[in-house]
Amino acid sequence: TRKFGFKSVKYRYNRGHWKLFNETDGSVEAFEWSDSNKFSGNLNRAYATDFLFDRAQEYINKNIKKGKPYALTLSIADPHAPNDVRPPYDSMFNDMNFDFPDTGAVAMRKQPMLPGWAALDFDPEEAEANIAAYQDGSEWQTLMRKKFGMIKLIDDRVGKLLRFLKRKDQTHNTIIVFTSDHGDMMGEHARDSKGVPYKSSASVPMIITWPGKIQASKTVETSYSSVDFLPTLLGLMGVDFDPNDYQGIDGSDEILSSELVSTSNQTRFFTDSKKKKWAAAVNHRYKMVVSRGEPWFFDMQLDPDELTNYFDDIQYKDVVSDMKNQLIDAMVAFQFPLTKRLSALVNTPACNDAKDQLEDLQYRICSDFTMEKYSSGCKWPSIAEKCPFSCNNCQCEDSEGDLWLDGSLKTCSNATDDTSYCSDPVVQKYCRRTCGLCTILN
Repeated sequence: TRKFGFKSVKYRYNRGHWKLFNETDGSVEAFEWSDSNKFSGNLNRAYATDFLFDRAQEYINKNIKKGKPYALTLSIADPHAPNDVRPPYDSMFNDMNFDFPDTGAVAMRKQPMLPGWAALDFDPEEAEANIAAYQDGSEWQTLMRKKFGMIKLIDDRVGKLLRFLKRKDQTHNTIIVFTSDHGDMMGEHARDSKGVPYKSSASVPMIITWPGKIQASKTVETSYSSVDFLPTLLGLMGVDFDPNDYQGIDGSDEILSSELVSTSNQTRFFTDSKKKKWAAAVNHRYKMVVSRGEPWFFDMQLDPDELTNYFDDIQYKDVVSDMKNQLIDAMVAFQFPLTKRLSALVNTPACNDAKDQLEDLQYRICSDFTMEKYSSGCKWPSIAEKCPFSCNNCQCEDSEGDLWLDGSLKTCSNATDDTSYCSDPVVQKYCRRTCGLCTILN
């Protein structure tokens, strides 16, 4: 069994979000919730959250009695599918009705439309019915109630563990960190689960308590990433280590500083997995996302819901350029999956369609006019102007600036270096003149 640096991994389970555990004579057996009929133990002790918290408390108590220091990672799978939780938490929120998020509603209406890296196949004409199905339907409401039940159980068990440490007079010398590996969209931007760079998916808490060492109510606004957790925790514990052994940053000095609110312009980077859809950079205020679609730049202070793309706004020219360069350097240095794609856009194409539902023609978006049933709409001057790419109404010009092409930044002048380049849809859109996709008028 791979231990990943831990001394004991007896209760670690991977590749499965088991809901029930049973330990007999030192042997642990796991059960899916669907197999609960095969389980005969005490549900309040065997449910995964309870079981793991109890084992953690036993481990802590054993080390307290021995007077030994310890480092323990308690990883709780919930809230996670399957969306089931033990009584009474399974019905604790049945009297609550959850509102469908505003960002989910505007995404379904395509006002504004989602970025390409978050695109979902919604027909705007069916938006109100889909929103009502979420808001008023039993499926989504049940899911939310069960999730809140799972979270409430975790909250109760955290409280029980904190009370235990207080009874044992250990709060003054125990660093407690509450964090997570990812978030959950929960209907934001019309999505569930994770996998996108929106803050609901990618932002996680890191709540730390260490009485007498870390100020109460201290807030760190500086951007950090999960790779920073290990060196930061080692720094807090006073463990000597070589910073060159880790990619992460040791943020312990900032956490222990006397500033009640601390902020630095530190940029961190993250990416999707093998899908190779996007790569992102984020600091305390801004977020940059690049993909095979047009690049997006968020100002999370002015636009906390992440709905507006400020990439081409002249007011952000300098910060966009700086974050874009940092992100490209990180993509190369850390071999982000997106770099394995033939192409990606780091600048906006010269010929680009409007992205939202069109005011001129209700329920329609520019890409609809590539379909035969809607193609006549391109005869309208207002539609042809807003949808030049879909209506084949582009100027015969290449786009300015670089694009990611075959492992590095290149310009359209390089698009003929390899015969395969101009067969790529992204290159075709960015380098229309070089790829011979338009007619030059004398």
